[in-house]
Amino acid sequence: MTEELLLRCHSEDFNQALISQDYGALEQIYSEQYMLVRPDGSVLNKQQVLTDLLEKGLKFHSIELKDAVARVFDSVGILTAESKTVSSRNGKETHAHFRFVAVYAQEDQAIRLVHFQSTMLGEHKTL
Repeated sequence: MTEELLLRCHSEDFNQALISQDYGALEQIYSEQYMLVRPDGSVLNKQQVLTDLLEKGLKFHSIELKDAVARVFDSVGILTAESKTVSSRNGKETHAHFRFVAVYAQEDQAIRLVHFQSTMLGEHKTL
């Protein structure tokens, strides 16, 4: 794993799969041990996240990445960045600005997302 590969996996593979609602790609990107820690402290596993996307109508319209710092330690990569997203659920659009830590690991010849945690920056607006 390299820093460039880590950035590409996150921005091109993961973020684009979220925006295009490519659930098959997301199924492959998320590790079976995936953990999402939301800004409110709630924790979701892989299946809960996929259910949220598939059945509860969470849709990402845009994801902007800023000030990304990638660090690689053998088969583990840690990405820290600032992100601005536009998403919607049940017709209500939300704009979020947050800093996140995403941890990727080499698993069975693939790089998988094993952990994602974010902290809100500024306002979280639901329109």
